[in-house]
Amino acid sequence: MSALAPPAPLTSTPARPGVRSRSRWARRLLLGASLAVIAFFAWVALVPFPQELLRPDGHTSTLIVDRHGALLREVLSTQETRARWTPLAEISPHLVMATIHAEDRRFYDHAGSDFAAIVRSLAIALTTGEPRSGASTITQQTVKLTLQRDAPRTLATKLMEIVWAWRLELALEKDAILEQYLNRVPYGNQLVGAEAASWMYLGKPARQLSLAEASFLAGLPNSPTRLNPYRALERARARQRWILDRMYERGAIDAASWLAARAEPLDLQPRRSTSRAPHLGARLAVATSALPAEDRPATLRTTIDLPLQLDLQRLLAAQTPDDAIAGRMQAAAVVLDTETSEVLAWVGSREFRDAAMLGQNDGVTALRQPGSALKPFVYGALFEAGQPYDTTFDDRPTAFATPSGPYLPENFDRAFHGVVTVREALGSSLNIPAVAALERVGVPTALGLLRRLGLETLAADADHYGLGLALGNGEVRLLDLAGAYATLGRLGRHLPVRWLVPDAPAADRVAARVLSPETCFVLLDMLADDRARGVGFGLAGPFELPYRLAAKTGTSSDFRDNWAVAVTPRHTIAVWVGNFDGRPMHRRPGRSGAAPLLRQIVQRLYPGAADRGAVPWFELPPTLTRQDGEWARR
Repeated sequence: MSALAPPAPLTSTPARPGVRSRSRWARRLLLGASLAVIAFFAWVALVPFPQELLRPDGHTSTLIVDRHGALLREVLSTQETRARWTPLAEISPHLVMATIHAEDRRFYDHAGSDFAAIVRSLAIALTTGEPRSGASTITQQTVKLTLQRDAPRTLATKLMEIVWAWRLELALEKDAILEQYLNRVPYGNQLVGAEAASWMYLGKPARQLSLAEASFLAGLPNSPTRLNPYRALERARARQRWILDRMYERGAIDAASWLAARAEPLDLQPRRSTSRAPHLGARLAVATSALPAEDRPATLRTTIDLPLQLDLQRLLAAQTPDDAIAGRMQAAAVVLDTETSEVLAWVGSREFRDAAMLGQNDGVTALRQPGSALKPFVYGALFEAGQPYDTTFDDRPTAFATPSGPYLPENFDRAFHGVVTVREALGSSLNIPAVAALERVGVPTALGLLRRLGLETLAADADHYGLGLALGNGEVRLLDLAGAYATLGRLGRHLPVRWLVPDAPAADRVAARVLSPETCFVLLDMLADDRARGVGFGLAGPFELPYRLAAKTGTSSDFRDNWAVAVTPRHTIAVWVGNFDGRPMHRRPGRSGAAPLLRQIVQRLYPGAADRGAVPWFELPPTLTRQDGEWARR
C-alpha cells in the first residue's frame, strides 16, 4: 500500500439492544433512588418536630414550703409525677457526663441515631436470641419521652423514632436535647427529671451533685423499677460502679477521681413523707390541682414555721382523751404572728391519718359555735359606743324581752354575783352581764363589728342571732376567731389572716381601723386579770402564769365545743377541743378542756419565762389613765 494511501475507515460494533436497555434502566433506577433519597430527607427536614411537646408545661410539680423554704408537701404534676424543670446550666456537669457515658457515649458525634450501636445491638440479638434496647440514643429516648410516650414497641415505631430523632436534632442544639432528656427521664418512685430525683434521693439540688452521686443517679433510668434505691440499693450501687468504670476506661475521669468516687459513701435520704403540715397542705393541694397546668406555681411559700408546726403536731397527738368524761376528744390549734396575722402553725386534728377519729377533718376551718369567746367583742362594741370602762351590771336573774318571748340566760356555775364591773364580768365569763351589754349596744351594732373583725361566717341577719349572739350562738372558724383576737393584739388594726407569702415583695398591707387602741388595751388588760377571773372560777386557774397573758375561753351549748384563745404582742394562739361527729363532751367546759392545751402551747412559745418581763406586754395608749383602780379616757 502506498504511504500516501488514506487509512481504512474505522468501524464500530453496534450495541446489542438488550445491553442498551439495561443501561437505560440502571440510569433510571439510580435517578429514581436518588430522587427518593432526596425526597425522604426533604420530608425529614421539612416536617418540624412539634415545639409544643418540648415545653415544660404540666411537667412541674408544686413544692409547698414553709416560710424558710423547708418542704411541707409536694403536689404532683398533671402527669402525676414529682418533677422540677431545671435548666442544663443548673445541673451538675458530673451528672451530664455520667449520663452520656451511661446512655449514649457518642451523643455529641451522631445526628440522632447511632448506627454502630444499632449494628452491635442486632448482632447481640442474633447471637443470644435476646432483643436489646441499648441502641437508643439520648435523642431517641427524648423522642420516646415526648412524642411516642404511649406508642407500642414495634419495628415501624423504632424506624419512626429514628426519623423523629433526626428532626429533633435539626430543631435543637445538643445541649438543649440534653436538657429535655434530663428533665423528662424517669428515675423511679414517681420522680421525673434529675432535679426531683436529686432532692428525693440525696436531699440536694442537682447542681451540687458530686461525681459519686451523679453516677449513682445516672444509672437509675436504665431500669427505674429494678434499680429502685429503696428496694435494691446494692443493685443501684453496682450500676453506679459500672458507670464509673466506663468513664475511667474511656478517659473521662482520672484514676484519683475514679477511686474517690467509688469509695465515697452515699447518703440516701429516707422516702419523703406525705406532708409535714397535712391539713394546710391538703387545702393548698386541692387549690393547686384545680389550676390549669400552665398556671400552677413551681413553689408555694407558706407562712408556716415548720419547727413550731411539728412541735404543735406532736403536742396535740400526745393528748390522751378521757373517754369516761368527754368521749374521744379531738383538738385543733392555730398560731398567728400577732403583728402580721400570718399563720405560723396550723394543726387541724390530733392525728391526720387517724380515720377512726375523723382525723382528716380540719378543726381550724370547721364551723362551730364559739360560746363565750365572743364576749370581749361585745364589751368592745359597748366601749366604742362611749360607755366607761368601769361600767357595772347587775348579775341577777333577768328576763330579756325578745320577739320570741322572754330570754332567761344563766351563768355556767348556776350562781349569781350581784353588781359586777365589766372587768369581773369578762374575766369570769358571766353570761347575764354579757347579754345585758349586747342589749344595751344593739345586736346589729355588735354583729357589724364581728364581721369587720373577720368573722364573716356570721352571715345571717341580726334577728337570726338575737341576744344569744353574746353567748356565741353563731358558727365561726377557729382561724377567723384567732384573726379577731390578733386584731385586739394590734390595738384595733385589722389585717386578714394569711398563710401564703406573696411571690414578690408587696406594699405594706393596709390595716383597717376596727377598734380604738384604748378599747383594745383595756380589753386585753381585763383578759389578763387573774383576780377578775377569780370571781367566777376561783384562783389557780390554767391561765395563771409568771407573766401576763390575755386569754379567754368559750363553751358551746351542750358542751359540744371548747375554745381557748390567748394573745401576746408576738403570738395569737387559738385552740378548739371537741368531737368532729358533734357528740357533746359531758360538762367539759373550755376552762378544763381547751385551756390546759393552750397553756402548754404558750409555754412552748415562751420556754423558761419565769418573770413578767420575759413575755412582752402591749404598749399603753397615751390617752388612757388610771382612775379609781380602772382605766379611763383622758
